[in-house]
Amino acid sequence: MPLAGQVARQPMDVADLLRFARLGDAALSPDGRWVMYQVARVEFPDWQWRTDLWLVSADGRVTRRLTRSRGHDEAEPRWRPGGTLIGFVSDRQGGEQQLFLLRPDGGEARQVTTATDGVTSWAWSSDGARLAYLTGPPGQRQVWLLRGDGAGPAVPLTRHATGVEAFWWAATGGAVYFTAPDESDSTQRARRRAQLDVRVADEPRAPVHLWAADLIGGAETRLTAGGLRVTDATLSRDGRWVAFRALPDDRYVDPRASEVYLLDLRGGAPQRLTDNYVRERDLAFSPDSRLLAMTADRAFTWGTLDRVFVRPVGADGAWRELGQGHDRDVGFGAWSADGRRIYYVGSDGVRRNVQALDVASGTVRALTAMDGVLSLAVGRDGETALLRYTDGGTPTDLYLAPLAALSRPERWVRLTALNPWIDSLALARHETVRWRAGDGTLVEGTLYYPVGYDPARRYPLVVQLHGGPASAFLNAFDDTYRTYPHVFAGRGYAVFQPNYRGSAGYGERFQDAIAGSYWPLAQEDIESGVDTLIGRGVAHPDSLVMMGWSAGGHWSNWTLVTTTRYRAISSGAGVANWISLYAQTDVQATREYYLGGEAGRDGANKPWDDWEHWWAESPLRYITRARTPTLIQFGEKDARVPLPQGLELHMALKKLGVPTELLVYPGEPHGLRQPRHQLVKVVAELGWFEHWLRGRPTWLDWEGLVAETDSLERGAGSGEQGAGR
Repeated sequence: MPLAGQVARQPMDVADLLRFARLGDAALSPDGRWVMYQVARVEFPDWQWRTDLWLVSADGRVTRRLTRSRGHDEAEPRWRPGGTLIGFVSDRQGGEQQLFLLRPDGGEARQVTTATDGVTSWAWSSDGARLAYLTGPPGQRQVWLLRGDGAGPAVPLTRHATGVEAFWWAATGGAVYFTAPDESDSTQRARRRAQLDVRVADEPRAPVHLWAADLIGGAETRLTAGGLRVTDATLSRDGRWVAFRALPDDRYVDPRASEVYLLDLRGGAPQRLTDNYVRERDLAFSPDSRLLAMTADRAFTWGTLDRVFVRPVGADGAWRELGQGHDRDVGFGAWSADGRRIYYVGSDGVRRNVQALDVASGTVRALTAMDGVLSLAVGRDGETALLRYTDGGTPTDLYLAPLAALSRPERWVRLTALNPWIDSLALARHETVRWRAGDGTLVEGTLYYPVGYDPARRYPLVVQLHGGPASAFLNAFDDTYRTYPHVFAGRGYAVFQPNYRGSAGYGERFQDAIAGSYWPLAQEDIESGVDTLIGRGVAHPDSLVMMGWSAGGHWSNWTLVTTTRYRAISSGAGVANWISLYAQTDVQATREYYLGGEAGRDGANKPWDDWEHWWAESPLRYITRARTPTLIQFGEKDARVPLPQGLELHMALKKLGVPTELLVYPGEPHGLRQPRHQLVKVVAELGWFEHWLRGRPTWLDWEGLVAETDSLERGAGSGEQGAGR
């Protein structure tokens, strides 16, 4: 009991999930004195996430709000190189995204574009003398120029016949590079005008190539040719080289068919640098422009751990794989100032810490050892780090630290306290738990105890399963609609988040253990973890429920047809039939890997290569075994696990007399974006468990939900709290 005069802390409730301020983009000023950052909140009564810009001094002592525009967003914020201006785009005037400039020392933002079709993207030149932006209707967009301070008229730089897709400044600022298709989409525009809206699946697309536009005279020079679709260009600091990814223009091309090319901007044809069947990413030249780095699958084999590859820039040289012998993913974050190291944030179980990858030796060294989750951005000086930190009881906030002092958290400067009101709540105690599966494999996960936990009692247990499956639950504060463990804990539930085999962050053998035989090992890990918590006296064996989304929904559906130990299940975006999903989904590679056993270009890994196996792995195959009341949830426009999977499962359960409900979220993709829909998801899930576990009369009280939305709208304040320290 609280002492006399103290106010008892209330547990987190559903409405609290919509109160959180979320940290967006953040960037250190060129002089290192200030950090500009975005804050996003749900704004009422329009129920939309809205972003504003804030400024904090590098010592964390001064915090200032820069923008305040209800009903609008401030996006793509950037510092002017070498100057004291901040630029951003906003729809605050007239509904179209326009470019605004703002002095960080105060004053109103100044609108510097009036583009009829709004600004699609923008960037300052490296010296800040000019800024460029992309505008125009789809298929006809062009690059326009302004002075770097936004003064004077905007002038068109490109007049490309087929429109510009993306652009990049030359290192010297004397040219702009851009990509554009070879053929105009005028026929498609004419079709739309004629209301001939019949869609051709995988309609052929024109090649996309790289061009250069000179700032003096605007002359355009073609740099690439052939049947390629160029994307993701990056330029060396010395201005000599451009590296890019390109896909064949085949209408049925798989994203894994991308390759990396290098082009000498002094002349010559692009040099192809890769020949594999994986998706390369994170192309980045070293500061001295002598090395090119990228991230790709180990040994260029799809489905393995991530590795960083480097090679000398020029005609000679081969890729060298860094991180060999390190049994965790290795990624690219930023080069060190001297080019000798690559910094990145790497996972090790439920933790994510900053790592340094030595370019010469390829070895990995941990720079931090936090029992939480870090992310990292390195300032242009190569010596300062912007960090985000969170753990299971601490929402994400921003910190500043010298790279040389990362291992000493006492040297970090805390810059934000976005959600101080969280200290008034009674949060769940959490811990990392480990147990042995039946075959002796060590498995890890997170346990949240009920608020007010009494070790003499047993509690209902919510088993939450993550997506991916090459993902993991982390020791991070979960303040979203996805799993919300603190809300469950406030209602007397224990929450268990197992990182079953197939999860990332535990090594390649652990991660690829389920390829070709998707269910058995992971299910053993999950169920043995539940048994461990029952054996420890935490969980009541007759009060188990399960929930998951995406791959978590897959395992929820498999659990539905393989055991009756759970009292209720909530399955989101989960598979029912692997065979039909293969054609419905927008990604075949993961299905070929997990069901077919490998993802090679010519592998026998398709459903027609082994119908019996794909059907035997489908929950629908065993649906007559289902007994558990199951809530099914899908986004109407989910391309990853489309709605027909939910319809197949729901119809089968209905016909078999198994209690079931299906919620379809209008217009939503694989993850829910609209706050109203997120609220419904949480309320429905809680109600489903309360109904089947604790006898609540109704599982979804629509009248109560309407009253909740009205209360949220009435109680919405200014949103000032929690922006700074």
